[in-house]
Amino acid sequence: MDPIQLREENMSRVAEQYYDKYRDQMDALNASLLSKVKKIDSYDVYALGKQFEQFNYYKRICEEQGNVNLLGKIPDIAYDVITAVHGASILPVIASVQPIEEERGTIYFKQVRSGTTKGTQTAGNVVVDPRTGVVTPASYASNLFESVTVATSVAAQFVYSFTLTGGPVKSESLYILLGSTAVEGRDVGGGKIWGNGIAGTINYTTGAVSVTLAADPGNGVLLKATWQQNYELATDLPQIDTFFDSKGILARIYALKGTMGMFQAFGMSKRFGMVLEDELAKDLVQEINREIGGDIIRKLQAVAIGTNSFSRTAPAGVSFFEHKQTYKDELAKAEAEIVTNAGRGAVSVLIVGKKHASVIQTLPGFQKLSDGTTLGSHVFGTLDGVTVIRVVETAIMATDAGIALWKGLTPWEAAAVYSPFMPLTVTATLPQAPNPLQSMKAAAVWAGVDTVVPQFVTNFNVVP
Repeated sequence: MDPIQLREENMSRVAEQYYDKYRDQMDALNASLLSKVKKIDSYDVYALGKQFEQFNYYKRICEEQGNVNLLGKIPDIAYDVITAVHGASILPVIASVQPIEEERGTIYFKQVRSGTTKGTQTAGNVVVDPRTGVVTPASYASNLFESVTVATSVAAQFVYSFTLTGGPVKSESLYILLGSTAVEGRDVGGGKIWGNGIAGTINYTTGAVSVTLAADPGNGVLLKATWQQNYELATDLPQIDTFFDSKGILARIYALKGTMGMFQAFGMSKRFGMVLEDELAKDLVQEINREIGGDIIRKLQAVAIGTNSFSRTAPAGVSFFEHKQTYKDELAKAEAEIVTNAGRGAVSVLIVGKKHASVIQTLPGFQKLSDGTTLGSHVFGTLDGVTVIRVVETAIMATDAGIALWKGLTPWEAAAVYSPFMPLTVTATLPQAPNPLQSMKAAAVWAGVDTVVPQFVTNFNVVP
């Protein structure tokens, strides 16, 4: 079993265990906003379950150190908090979530290479690499060797011997041609070669061939052969190796604290029935998530390859309504850019500024998912199945700007990676010195954020 298949089967098996262990949270994930823009699969379950396990490890450390009380009510609601954050975040939509075991972790993406020297390929040649594109071999998987030069004629030399590669040779598949002349011969079976002006023998097992020409061929005429390898009798078949290339990632700490006063908390509870402590915790989580999302978007913009754009100005004599339909034509060009750069892919996510989003919102095929309550960059909706992320802050993305990217069906096919080392955690309410009338909460996450395959992302803007 190849390493990728083994890794994916192990991940699927662990994901099943996580699903059974944390069924309530997994059901909540299936009902989250994330489920409306992508199918929740074993990779999502694995990523979420892994974050639960990381929190459990952190909790055990607190228990061993005797300060688990600093977590307050968090151990009771941690799974639900982590699930809610994961299900509402843009991170699983735009990036591969690959939890890491150490502060300095390793993230992966998939490649394919030739394992055999045959046809146009040499063993070790990479045929699928999203950073360099795709190489399509010739005469590699096929058993056909076509028009291969096997000898060059010498004046007054009538006999030529050579060995065909890729043996054993399939009986009656050999065809030999001398340059552009009428001299040609075929394997007629039984190891015999007959034809016009040529005769000879072939050993099917070794590929050894000897032919005799009936007339002097002169100097420098190419003798070419076409034949098929007998795959049924071959000792092995051409091989490809599917493997992971890797990149190191260093987790960084995102941490914030918030303070609240005793009287303010009382007033909020009395007037609005709100628990200020809970509101503060929610605000801390949202702020950290917004910053992580902003970091990923900035990184994607910085590495995007190529630019396509849609002009807001309609040509003379064309209504703006009709002109807007050409937006999808330009989007198709952006997808072609990704395919050109990476050799595969499609536009699965659009990350766009506010004005760009307003153009998308009025297009046929757009389904709005945002209810307007989410702060910061958020899932805005889908356009013909493409998830649209709306960026509301110009400090992160200009209002007319946008990037189109492909996030594949597995964690190994994405432009960016989010790698939590310690999942998002909120402390209990703690006293705020030196004023005893104030208290505070803190929230933190330890995670890595990076781009791995820039070829999966391209600029796609709206212009005047």
